[in-house]
Amino acid sequence: MIQLVLAALIAQEPPAAEVARLKTVHERVTRLSQESGELIWPGFRPDTIPVLYVLPGQGVLLLGWSGPAPEGFTPVAGGAWQPGAARGAASTGTELAGRPAAQVVVGTQTASELVGLTVHEAFHVFRRLAQRENSFLVSSYPVFDARNEAGMALEGRILAAAQRARDRTAKRALVRQFLAVRESRHRMLGGDLAAFEQLAELNEGLAEYALLRAGEITNEHPTFGDRLAGLEGLTADRTRSIRLRYYATGSAQAHLLDLLAGPSFSWKARLVAENLTLQDLLAEVSEYRRAEDDLRRHAEGAFAMRAIEAAADSGVGKLRAFRRAQVDSLLGAPGVLLVMTLEGRSLGLCGIDPQNLLQVDQGVLLHTRWVQPCAGDALQATFNTPVVQDRNTGSLRAVVGADSTVRLTVGGQATELRDGSSLENATAVRLESPLFTLHAAKADIAREGRVVTVRVKT
Repeated sequence: MIQLVLAALIAQEPPAAEVARLKTVHERVTRLSQESGELIWPGFRPDTIPVLYVLPGQGVLLLGWSGPAPEGFTPVAGGAWQPGAARGAASTGTELAGRPAAQVVVGTQTASELVGLTVHEAFHVFRRLAQRENSFLVSSYPVFDARNEAGMALEGRILAAAQRARDRTAKRALVRQFLAVRESRHRMLGGDLAAFEQLAELNEGLAEYALLRAGEITNEHPTFGDRLAGLEGLTADRTRSIRLRYYATGSAQAHLLDLLAGPSFSWKARLVAENLTLQDLLAEVSEYRRAEDDLRRHAEGAFAMRAIEAAADSGVGKLRAFRRAQVDSLLGAPGVLLVMTLEGRSLGLCGIDPQNLLQVDQGVLLHTRWVQPCAGDALQATFNTPVVQDRNTGSLRAVVGADSTVRLTVGGQATELRDGSSLENATAVRLESPLFTLHAAKADIAREGRVVTVRVKT
């Protein structure tokens, strides 16, 4: 029994040699961040991001955490330790005690590889609010389409050749070939899957770029040169997920942007500010669309584009003013003004009439004659009258008829809602007039003057 207890206590202790190695890795990441983090990406400071180093079968070492150790962790010199198997963990961006953190699974990697992997996962945390690809599309990606596979393989070889090319003229020419092949393949692939590839390159490709840029700055492996063979054999490994391809193609495109536009912040800042793809920027720096741009400029000059733009600005301004006045007129009509919201989330729509749906402003829609809001068993409603939907506030507003025509039933009992009164947590709510019906399982209801507010609860 004593031996079993001793063994259990020993198992709780962090492995000293591995802890020392990982602390050295994290110190190198911190030094890189403080000296050169901005050279990887503007604003990127991996030393400010806590890292969970997972040792499968042993536990988790937390480094870079400020403040008291989170629940379940025991302080150790320079960090905190949590014993446990953690066999199902993956390297990823995650959260710990409500704070974003990077997670790195430690295996047989060298110290330099662990530095790069830490930077990769920290970059995911840094860009955690950026748009991500729909990963479920991996399940429907045409992996058995030989033509698509051949096109992807060709793209990888062109990207590798572009990085190997000795001068900028040759690189630009190869980038233009890549873009021609890529756009042709994407037309066959379809919009959803093409967007999936481009967003995966922004997600995983840029994180891989950060990893390789760190290697380039520190003169340690892995670097961009170490990945050229992978680009040339992009589709060769049939045992791995196709999603891994975008680590290579995304980082290669970003590296080519460095080589053609310079590794300064300009292209990176524009990528974020203008919500561009890597392809968009490569097309610009390689002058891929020069003929298209020349034709557009010629047409704009020949047909007085400035005058057309001025007329469009004036027309849009008048349209916005007209629609706002239209809404004010409709909501100002005599009768009960209903304001409906859904607790905790936006209202869903089970039915619309697209022929009678108008945009009023950013996030504001006018359903001119009919709409059906819904939220499962919590809400079913039908409006046969104009309704203003405000996506910004999550509300619907409509004049639903004269006071004498509006009927309220709560729990099967007719209920009068006088001015200044309210009902909380009313159940089996039915609010009806000849112009609309609203059935809610539970709602808060209040009246102030002609305005009846219904807050449907879920």
